[in-house]
Amino acid sequence: MKFVADTSAIISLGCSNYFENIKSEFDIILTPLVIDELEEFGIYEDYLGEKASLILKEKFITKKPKNLIALKLGSAECEVFSLANEEKRIALTDDIHAARVVYEKLKLKTKPSFYLLILLFNKQEINKNDLINDMRQILKNRNWISGSLWEYALDMIEQL
Repeated sequence: MKFVADTSAIISLGCSNYFENIKSEFDIILTPLVIDELEEFGIYEDYLGEKASLILKEKFITKKPKNLIALKLGSAECEVFSLANEEKRIALTDDIHAARVVYEKLKLKTKPSFYLLILLFNKQEINKNDLINDMRQILKNRNWISGSLWEYALDMIEQL
């Protein structure tokens, strides 16, 4: 499966213990503006800066959309959603607002980054406890301890 990831989604995935599995299992496309944002993150010598720097060392496909769709979002998000729309790919974003805007405007399918972890779980590459622990670690490392989207996902997974 191919996905187009925004900056927040790829950083969240980079914080996962299963990032290597994700990279080998799924094709993730980044856009030039996402690369620029990762470089900005990489300037800092903190955990997220280190993750951004590691992501930049990976050999992700980088593509720019032919036509940029005007959305009331940041330029990197517009680039990601425009490319996903052109290529008929699922866009990965952890930004609920952006997901709503792009669905209303384009009816474009988006998924949060943890969707790929759930796909790995469904393929039995991760067990339930490891999935929950990994998601909790991502929440902590992203400073999203109260992230409603991720908390909802954890609740759903615990019910499996």
